[in-house]
Amino acid sequence: MNSYYQSLIAEIQKKIDGKAYQEAYDLIHQEISLPYVPQDCLAILESYQQECLPHIRKEHTLGMDTILSWIYEDPSKQEQVIPFMKDLNLRQYTREVQDLLNAELLDESKGELIEYLMEQKIDTPFKIEKNGLDITFIPSSILSEEIDPVVLEVRAILDAWFSNDDPAFLNFCMTLLHQEILIRRPFDLSEEEALPIAKAIVRLVYAALMRDDELEDFTEKKDLTKVQDTILWIERRGEFK
Repeated sequence: MNSYYQSLIAEIQKKIDGKAYQEAYDLIHQEISLPYVPQDCLAILESYQQECLPHIRKEHTLGMDTILSWIYEDPSKQEQVIPFMKDLNLRQYTREVQDLLNAELLDESKGELIEYLMEQKIDTPFKIEKNGLDITFIPSSILSEEIDPVVLEVRAILDAWFSNDDPAFLNFCMTLLHQEILIRRPFDLSEEEALPIAKAIVRLVYAALMRDDELEDFTEKKDLTKVQDTILWIERRGEFK
């Protein structure tokens, strides 16, 4: 990771630590809107963005007219309106939901919206373009992360590795895991292998914390050298655009 992105990520982290979530979000959105961002940096920036969005929702109150208006404005407003959709009865706004799923938004933001549909057990079919494919899905039939066996196994692995020695590192890992879940929606992880996913998440967190030199020692210590290296979906954003 070059010095520019190291400095940018440090500045974003400083703003988040200071609870300046809107300022952090604006920095992130400005950067990821550029034509090219290195994939490892992009994954980290999007993780921070998802961390900011719920706090933006708590800090601001939007009226119904504003919510419905923002759905049809620029991508920045569309991204920011999604957390406010959580409190709506989405059965009454299926057209608006579909329009957001059709919009040029981050896959994680669409995944968040799909999660809201799942929570409300909505059985209306929706459409989404994913990896160049047109997919129809029913939210109520999607396996949630609370019962997805692979997600539970990845969490258990990460917890065993870091809960005692480095809880802050563990929290970052869990944030990236949740982001990986969101970016895959409407798919789940049930057909994946847990250990390669956990290994990949750890690799990304070491890179984000600029501790790449520790990765090899960790891999050897945990006997992971023969575990398949995998590229997470959060590292492949834009590949199918």
